[in-house]
Amino acid sequence: MSAFNNKIEEAIVKSPVSSWKQKVEWRKANRGWLNKSSAIAFRILDALEKKGWKKNRLAKELGVSPQQVSKYVKGEENFKLETICKLENVLGVELVRVIQSDEEVVLKDK
Repeated sequence: MSAFNNKIEEAIVKSPVSSWKQKVEWRKANRGWLNKSSAIAFRILDALEKKGWKKNRLAKELGVSPQQVSKYVKGEENFKLETICKLENVLGVELVRVIQSDEEVVLKDK
């Protein structure tokens, strides 16, 4: 077998097998932050549309790769607060709101 084939075999052996059941269990276990990440992703996409920007422009403004921005808008990114703040500053939108101790939450009827 060639060295190339050996490397492929090694990669196959090292990669974990992930069945659809394992993926479902992972999504269930991480549902809380995944839901919040999806909401942030939609806000980012909405802000990009309003600004008339493409994902490449956002990547340039943030100083990250276009691939990283693609991760942000897929709704599966476990955002750090630092990243959220950078996104908010560049896009000019509020992505996450922290309620202060003297504020009340008022729900609107839908």
